[in-house]
Amino acid sequence: MKYRAIATITVFIAVLQAGQVLIAAEETGLLQALITRSNDLLQAYASYEIELEELESRFGPYDQSLLEPLDSMIALMIEARDYEKVAALQERQLQLVRTSMGLEHADVIPVVEDIIANQIRLEDWPAVSDRLEHIRDVTGANRSFSATDLISAIEDQAYWHLNRVYLEEPRRSARNFMKARELYREAEALAEDNYGSDSPALFPWLYRRAVVEYQLVQFLNADDGLGSDTISRLIREEGRTRLQSSSRVFVDVDAVFGPGTNIPVVDAGQVIGESYLRDGMNLIGRMREIAEAEGDTEALAMAKIYRADFQLLLDYGTAFREYREAQELLREAGINDSEIEGFFNRPSMIPYDRFFTRFDEMVSYQRQTLAQLAHKSEEVIHVGVMSAWHESLPAIEKPPRTDSILALEFEYNQVDLSFNISRRGAVSSVDVLEASPDERRVRTKAARALRDVQFRPAIFDGKTKRVRDVQIRYLSLPE
Repeated sequence: MKYRAIATITVFIAVLQAGQVLIAAEETGLLQALITRSNDLLQAYASYEIELEELESRFGPYDQSLLEPLDSMIALMIEARDYEKVAALQERQLQLVRTSMGLEHADVIPVVEDIIANQIRLEDWPAVSDRLEHIRDVTGANRSFSATDLISAIEDQAYWHLNRVYLEEPRRSARNFMKARELYREAEALAEDNYGSDSPALFPWLYRRAVVEYQLVQFLNADDGLGSDTISRLIREEGRTRLQSSSRVFVDVDAVFGPGTNIPVVDAGQVIGESYLRDGMNLIGRMREIAEAEGDTEALAMAKIYRADFQLLLDYGTAFREYREAQELLREAGINDSEIEGFFNRPSMIPYDRFFTRFDEMVSYQRQTLAQLAHKSEEVIHVGVMSAWHESLPAIEKPPRTDSILALEFEYNQVDLSFNISRRGAVSSVDVLEASPDERRVRTKAARALRDVQFRPAIFDGKTKRVRDVQIRYLSLPE
């Protein structure tokens, strides 16, 4: 009875807290409805506790018959927003499933997924990572799951660490990113073992790794402490050699700056870690070779578009030749000129966050991006919405949302901007149209960030064109 009394008090406190909010708002009718609902909750919870005790007495503490009342009690606690109580009930539920069905049984995973959803409510971000590791362990150990399932579990782990970059305090950002990078490498290696080194099934994993290498370069060159933290971690893991890109034969950094100093030496105008960006381009080059060997003209054209995007990020003039070659290949694949021109006439932020092997999928993605702002005039050249990833990475897009339990919702600062895009995809003449909240700091941050965003320029009849008065919606998390 003591256990039931504690639970009852917890629910009542939650109800009182909600009631106080309603009283403050003078919503008398709603308060009465809340009191009525609270009584229903108390009665239902007490009833399920009695049922649970009776079942436990008859069948023991680990019988599967206990799962149903536990599910109902968890649902009541979620409604009461007592997530700590939910966590305790879920732990009991997990222990029951593991004991009655086995540590590696497939039914363990749905229970762990429910625990993850609750840990997100509690904002216990490291605990979510631990539970994702649990899912990976069960997936890898249970023969009913395929290698594809295991790869997906690793991808979820990596994606979550990318989320933790902005969810947790700044000093942990570099560590979380580097962990995500390591996990994506594992996913790509496992995919290669499973599908073969020359299979088109590798495309998503090769491209994800390419994007992560691009992101790594942005981390290395970030402001504040993020850049130095990332440099330090990368040097510990891979050494300093690849961060040196000076045209001078050799620079003894320790001799110049002191022993153990993590200061990469690069030529003027170069970014730190440019070789990693070239690695990303080479990964897409590998995709191009696979598509060519498969005789898949359309996939080859798509790989050329993505590779050209990376060439543009590296400021290589060869990017525009590659775009033209991609357009010719698309025509060979039977894509009509109007579709090709319609896509390339509109500038796009690069790199894309996902790889498409078919042109119609890329066109559909572009349209979906623009549809987020369907109320905008069709006469305006709009390039969609950009969600900034991190306060130290204001010009880098946040990893895209998934449809899984890991998807998060936030309130954002929102700024609509107008700007010009040069023939090489560079931004200029940024003007703030509207901001919410309308604060100088919010407006200035968005305008500065946009100047560092790289675009694929508008291409007409195979030639790049400067475009004026382009618009974008810029979102950032409040500081």
